[in-house]
Amino acid sequence: MRGFKMLLSTTALAAATMIAGSAAAEDSILKDRKIGFVLNSKAMAVYQTADAKAECPNGFNDGPREQFVKFFPESQKRTVVDTQLKYEQEWWNPTTDTSWEPQQFKQPAGNIAIGLNLDGKVGPNDFTSPDGETGIDNQIYRVIGCIVGWRGPEGQSRHFVRSYQQRFDYNRTMFEITEVDSLTNDPDVTVTLYRGRDPLFANAGGDFIGGGSQRIDYRWGKQFIHAVKGKIVDGVLMTEPKRVTMPESTARGVPKMDIHEWRLKLKLTETSAEGLMGGYIDVERFYNALGQNWGTHHRSYGQESLPSEYKALYRNADAVPDASGRNTAISAAWDVKFSQVYIIHSPQQVASKDDKGPVTSAVPSR
Repeated sequence: MRGFKMLLSTTALAAATMIAGSAAAEDSILKDRKIGFVLNSKAMAVYQTADAKAECPNGFNDGPREQFVKFFPESQKRTVVDTQLKYEQEWWNPTTDTSWEPQQFKQPAGNIAIGLNLDGKVGPNDFTSPDGETGIDNQIYRVIGCIVGWRGPEGQSRHFVRSYQQRFDYNRTMFEITEVDSLTNDPDVTVTLYRGRDPLFANAGGDFIGGGSQRIDYRWGKQFIHAVKGKIVDGVLMTEPKRVTMPESTARGVPKMDIHEWRLKLKLTETSAEGLMGGYIDVERFYNALGQNWGTHHRSYGQESLPSEYKALYRNADAVPDASGRNTAISAAWDVKFSQVYIIHSPQQVASKDDKGPVTSAVPSR
């Protein structure tokens, strides 16, 4: 009996030790009131139903091959200049002239879309989120929602954006939350964006997981460092809007993306952060990112006609008017996933003593 009691005591002590160790491990996640995350998946937020009948009742848009057949039927004898070169001219030097299109561009029907309320208003052109939030600003959904290449799970554009995000180090995006006391509720935190220098951390099955480390690119990535205030409510991180520049993969031809009124809305855990990123993106830079190094042949795989897309982008642009009053930016949202990471600050650019983020020289002014 005495031996049995000793066994129980030993078991209880072991269990208590395990619990204490677990608590200590959890506490270590917020060491020095900081936690970092690295982006491992990014895709344009597209609302989809199983058969696409609700959002695309008229079907999907034509790609280059389908458009070419309709625009230049074989029954009409024409030269290469009148056909192939004319189409390529519109591809590389697009216009907003809709008379060029062989058929009307198909935009998503209904008023449901995934995204964020970027301007704090509820306007006549705004969407309602699937969970009932009104005032959603995601006008780029009207452009890409019925293009096969942008739809999940493996649309061409969607696939390559995610793939490049995971494969290349140039666009290694991460952020660090500082001055954080709780991942559940904290009314005042600071979120700082960085570009990392290291590969993503994955397990044997290829799944991206938390616990890795990332060095900050202070030299070539200085333009990607931005600090913004935020708060955590019921485990959801929300940041204030700010114009930022984020890295894109050089394999897509454009090394960076300017985003106006950028913000995050992410569900936090100790190992991941998932949710939405939103903001207004420049139409010309977005189009340039699509067209550089990716010709008509490649876009045919996802039935994506860039000339039609260009016209639709300007038709739905809703921010940053130019001198003539034409909007030059369009609201957008991304589904994003981050893994927890330990961010390594170099000795020359360490956090300040009051723990309010990087020193001033490392962070551009607002």
